[in-house]
Amino acid sequence: MKGLELSRTLFRDRAEKELKARFPELFGRLAFGLVGNGSECFGFDDEISRDHDWGADFYIWLPDDLKGCAAELDGWKAGLLERCADLPVRRPGRYGSVIGAVTVGDFYRQLTGSPAGPQSAREWMSVPESHLALAVNGEVFLDNEGAFTAVRERLARHYPRDVFLQKLSARCMLLAQTGQYNLRRCHQRGDTVAAALTLARFTEQAIWMAHLLNGRYMPYYKWAFRSLSELPAPGPELCAALERLAASSCGTQEDIRRRETAAELICRRFADELRVRGLTTSRDPFLVAHAEQLRAAIEDPFLRSLPSQAG
Repeated sequence: MKGLELSRTLFRDRAEKELKARFPELFGRLAFGLVGNGSECFGFDDEISRDHDWGADFYIWLPDDLKGCAAELDGWKAGLLERCADLPVRRPGRYGSVIGAVTVGDFYRQLTGSPAGPQSAREWMSVPESHLALAVNGEVFLDNEGAFTAVRERLARHYPRDVFLQKLSARCMLLAQTGQYNLRRCHQRGDTVAAALTLARFTEQAIWMAHLLNGRYMPYYKWAFRSLSELPAPGPELCAALERLAASSCGTQEDIRRRETAAELICRRFADELRVRGLTTSRDPFLVAHAEQLRAAIEDPFLRSLPSQAG
């Protein structure tokens, strides 16, 4: 059983009834769920995940005015987990991951820097995308007042349009720089380490681009490719192309040619996708042309002032 399913079962079958009885005046103002750090929050956990910070558990989210009740709720939940000997429950391990009672504002402040999530373009650009992925993953089991879910649903609607265009433009610039320009130059110089770094950057940018085009936040690097595999087009096609690219070598000139061609084809596929979605009109396969069109459509003055690769 996956960690998220275990946690949902723990809350529904054991915790909810006990919470209502133990905290009748508080219960109606609380929210509960499993969101944030941990492979189980993405549904990516497996047997390897169980070596640390894994198992049934849930957050208790409080309104800010009830922050003083957090310690008592944490104490109650610790006792509940001790009584669940038949379930694999989460135990704080060497990595220090703790799931407890926290206010709605503090939870989102830790991930986004703001208790209600980013509002302005400047704030949106300051939040690492992996943090936004953590804010909208997992599951809310119950939200009595709706405050936690309101912020979560706004974040899940993805970036405001101008921020979206800026980030797409930056991905296009970096994909062109790595896959369509510098990879070949690194090979020409015989610099295999620089070529490997360039290929790694290209791969990350390609995965990021696919997430943006699908209105999804990319998780941090360890789970980025796994997340890509669950996206619609161009996710499955890109997964296969990137797996081939990762397995490629630069041992011979033919190997190098195949590697460079594979990167170029990925870039051309993105150019096609941008046109199909009506985001750009350029027929140029070089993604810099598409980056320039995307930037030209941005209206926000702050975003227009940023360097072309910012985002």
